[in-house]
Amino acid sequence: MIVAISTVVVYVIWIAMSFYTFSNLPPVPDKVVTSDGQTIFTSNEITSGKYLYQKYGLADYGSVLGFGGYFGIDFTSYTIQLDENYIAERLGIQPFYPNNTSQAESISPYLHVAFNSASKTMTVSPLFMGAFNYSVSYYQNYLGKNSEQNRLIPDYITNKTVVTDLTAFFTWTALISLLGYTNGYPFTNGVLHPNSNVFVSSDLMTFAFIIGILPFAAYVFMKLLSYWNDPREPVPLPKPTKTQRLTLYGVVIIGLTAAVQGLLGEYIFHLYASPTFYGINLLNILPFNIGNAEHYTLAVLWIVATWVVFSLFVLPYFGLKLSRRQTWGVMLATISVGFLTALGIMLNYLQIIPYNNGFFDPWFMFGGQGRNVVTQGTVWLLVIAVLVFYMSYLFFKASKITIPNLRPLTQVLGISLAGTGFGIVMGALPVFHPWGNYTVDEYFRWIMIHAFVEGFWPAIIVTIIVTLLIIAGLFPVRLGTALIGLDATADIVSGMIGTAHHYYWGGQPQVWLYIGSIVGILEAIAIGFAVVYAILLWVRRETDAKTEFQKTILIFTIVSAIGGGIGAAAFGGGLLNMPLLNYYLHDTQVVMAHAHLAFPLAYGLPSIMMWVVIAYLTGGLKDGQLKYMRWGAVLYGIGFSLQTLLSLLPLGVLQYEFELKYGFWYVKSLSPLVPGVTPFWHLALVGDLIWLRMIGDVTAMAGFAIIGLGILFTFRKGVRPQEDSS
Repeated sequence: MIVAISTVVVYVIWIAMSFYTFSNLPPVPDKVVTSDGQTIFTSNEITSGKYLYQKYGLADYGSVLGFGGYFGIDFTSYTIQLDENYIAERLGIQPFYPNNTSQAESISPYLHVAFNSASKTMTVSPLFMGAFNYSVSYYQNYLGKNSEQNRLIPDYITNKTVVTDLTAFFTWTALISLLGYTNGYPFTNGVLHPNSNVFVSSDLMTFAFIIGILPFAAYVFMKLLSYWNDPREPVPLPKPTKTQRLTLYGVVIIGLTAAVQGLLGEYIFHLYASPTFYGINLLNILPFNIGNAEHYTLAVLWIVATWVVFSLFVLPYFGLKLSRRQTWGVMLATISVGFLTALGIMLNYLQIIPYNNGFFDPWFMFGGQGRNVVTQGTVWLLVIAVLVFYMSYLFFKASKITIPNLRPLTQVLGISLAGTGFGIVMGALPVFHPWGNYTVDEYFRWIMIHAFVEGFWPAIIVTIIVTLLIIAGLFPVRLGTALIGLDATADIVSGMIGTAHHYYWGGQPQVWLYIGSIVGILEAIAIGFAVVYAILLWVRRETDAKTEFQKTILIFTIVSAIGGGIGAAAFGGGLLNMPLLNYYLHDTQVVMAHAHLAFPLAYGLPSIMMWVVIAYLTGGLKDGQLKYMRWGAVLYGIGFSLQTLLSLLPLGVLQYEFELKYGFWYVKSLSPLVPGVTPFWHLALVGDLIWLRMIGDVTAMAGFAIIGLGILFTFRKGVRPQEDSS
């Protein structure tokens, strides 16, 4: 009951806070003018530029205000630096010196921005007119004739009107930063720096963590003492029916999708270092923005599809009978919408779906929204939401007929799936046409992302893993039920409200800085205890894990909990959540280190474990083959850990050092911006660190291949055993 109440409460909070947030947005002026009366651009150009930024998939390449892709340039900080370059040139001073205070003092007065709320006009220095045209010229080359060397389609954007509107949008994000709407972000030597709220909220976050962990730890310790010695006996399961065995077809298709997703990750990793893939130029059909968007979209799709297929497999064990038609229908619908989602993104970013700035925008609805991570066309998102709601309905239906011990498990899964569905609907808004205001867009975009990875997905994963541990006889039923309820409630409340830690620098009101830092850190507590559970399970492995199936469930759980827990709790909730650290690490490879530990290990590996469970229970995998599945899981975990420790984290630390020296713009520089200054991605040390990632990638791929090929080669045995129940 408390999980259901928590779900309702967090969405009510979001709706209530939206009224305050949308009443305190950064201004989108009717026009931006110079103090001598020249109009530089208007609100229509800003809004048009925002739409075009999405239509051309630039958020899956670079970023504005640090939100978007992690490789391409940050257009906000680049625009500020372009303005500085132009002003310095006009003043007759050197355009760039790291930590040069006198240069900043000379340029700062010309970067002053004033907003008149009565006339809805932003006023800037007369030099801004020339600076804006200078930026247009730069971006026309960057996105046009030089686009291929910048990992985009050759001659990607050549229309000057399009580039002008894009530059108007980029410049607007720079102007609201200079006006103080982004808490001092992005760091620019002598111009922008963290404000006092960043420091105060960081201190309060630390205090909240200390206060929050004590009652949580006390509750967990009490339950462990009360239930730890409860009986743990494996639950005998009947042989799967022919209908349940159909899910193996879904597992194979999902496994192939996951393999493609991994290969795309390898491809875009190569693009970090070179415009070609081992000398083969694929940028005409697979530029960075498409490769990046498809890489993470397919990850989301194969994980969600796994949960749908696994649900179809296990629901009969909860007493809910499913027909062959029902099972085939749900699987085919899931696979079809996944294919159409990925296809739509590619067709849109290749500009095959034409741009239509009307109320009904086909590219937005059926192609790709162009909102990093929430890239899927809105129509496809709504279809996915319907499928998720349907699975939620099935679990609620099962909860009414299953045995009492399993009822809480099915209820939590039903609630978590429903919460995920509502989050998807939030991400599909406004359905027909993009949001005109960038800050409003970010508000809803992050709600969907957190409904997945921070709010309801942890509850789904923890419930499924604990259920498997109970079935395998590795976890007491009462302890599992208590911890599922606690974890689900903590994850949903802290994870959803903790979405605010993404609102630090995007123009949302400052209150979100405090909510995000204080509530967001509580996410780390719930996730961190997953590591504690895993260690305790490992301690009992000699007495509890006797069968090959028990050992397999145990190893998958431990690798997932420790790797994913460190990635999510330590790197995410702990390190990146603190505003003062996030200010400098935002949009750097440290965030990628967090993502590449948390996502594949906390969500990917448990999903792969579901494939193994289906393959084993259907008789495809035998006891003797399970040890190879365990080796695969360990290699998979080691691979992503090496990827993080050898490459992503060192790159992020290096970016932090250079950011303090040159400013944020530099740490994502790919194309020369200042004469004589080598772009960050062209530095020799950076190239070496990029290639070191290969060690972790190959290790993870080997682990995945062991599991995937093992399931594929035994597929026919599972689908068509010699003896089968009806």
